Amino acid sequence: MAEIIIPFIVFSSIFGSAIALRWLKYTHELRMKQLERGSGDGPQLKALEAQRDELEQRLRNLETIVCNVDFELNAKLNRLATQSLAALSSGPSAGRPAVAAAVDEAGSLATGTIRGGTRVAGRFVIERLLGAGGMGAVYLARDEQLGEQVALKVIAGLALLDPSAADRLRRETTLARKISHPNVVRMHDLGEEHGLLFVSMEYVAGESLAARIKRLGAIPASQLRPLALQLCEGLTAAHACGIIHRDLKPANILIDANERVKLIDFGIARSELTAGMTATNMVIGTPDYMAPEQVKGGALDARTDVYALGAVLYHALTGRPPFPGETPIAIGLAHCQDPLVPPRQLRPEIPAAWEAVLLRALEKTPVARWPSVAALQAALDVGVGEAPTWQGPAPTARL
Repeated sequence: MAEIIIPFIVFSSIFGSAIALRWLKYTHELRMKQLERGSGDGPQLKALEAQRDELEQRLRNLETIVCNVDFELNAKLNRLATQSLAALSSGPSAGRPAVAAAVDEAGSLATGTIRGGTRVAGRFVIERLLGAGGMGAVYLARDEQLGEQVALKVIAGLALLDPSAADRLRRETTLARKISHPNVVRMHDLGEEHGLLFVSMEYVAGESLAARIKRLGAIPASQLRPLALQLCEGLTAAHACGIIHRDLKPANILIDANERVKLIDFGIARSELTAGMTATNMVIGTPDYMAPEQVKGGALDARTDVYALGAVLYHALTGRPPFPGETPIAIGLAHCQDPLVPPRQLRPEIPAAWEAVLLRALEKTPVARWPSVAALQAALDVGVGEAPTWQGPAPTARL
């Protein structure tokens, strides 16, 4: 029950703040009209104009962050729904509601409880559940046509009722298949069975960067450097195809048994030929690693991923995100307006060259950042914090 009540309380306070800001804006406009009829362009009018501009900016920031909170709450509710459906499908058949019977008809793919040995689409033999996320569940399966293990991602839970979830899965497959690189997970096939959409992809046996950070607390620079360079390679390959990831985070970075990095989850990625926001103007992503322009719903380019990469490396080196906060709203606002704590203040053992690289990557203004992931990689390659002789191209992936 708390999982349902808390989101309503959060949203009530959020939208209450939004209404208050709109009311302040309205009263300011009325007052300014009165002053225009009376005292003209006096100091008081200019002060009110400045206050109005500040309120408008705060309102825009709040609205876009509310969209991010909505996206995250939907993901959490989806996971709860998946677990509930799983419980229904595993109970006795007598007296179970119709939704559980419908789940059984679909082979229990939507619940995350599909039994080992079940065959999907005539070729995938399910071995076990790997995990469940905001959009669905991921299984380890054996592809009998390819003769190898694959990861099978299916739409599940509340995402079954969301047409955009299917669109994100199709887009992830389409965009990721354009990128052929050892540091980007390979996508195989998109399919459908019993009305459920699924995609098969390369299975990476290992751990995510998020799991490694959780296990180690912080990763020494000497150990992080080879991982960071591979991550740069994968992102550069995506940008060369005109694709911006938009949701780079430790959970989307896999590390196999040979320490090879694999970039995954292009579900909210965009190509340079598509619009930068969703049809409903919703900005989605993960606030902990989101660039200020993405928080504000502004134009994005490859430097947006540069910022996210800097945030991920900052987290890996220090053991905490750049802007920890109690809520996604607080984190998003901090990315936009709070000063960054230099990483060496948190961990003095971090090399000064690494700090210089990260501080430039995490500049709030895109033009002040590294012009591309390749430029950041060049700085890491030569082991210095600045690369004044960098003559590479400007960002090529742009929204």
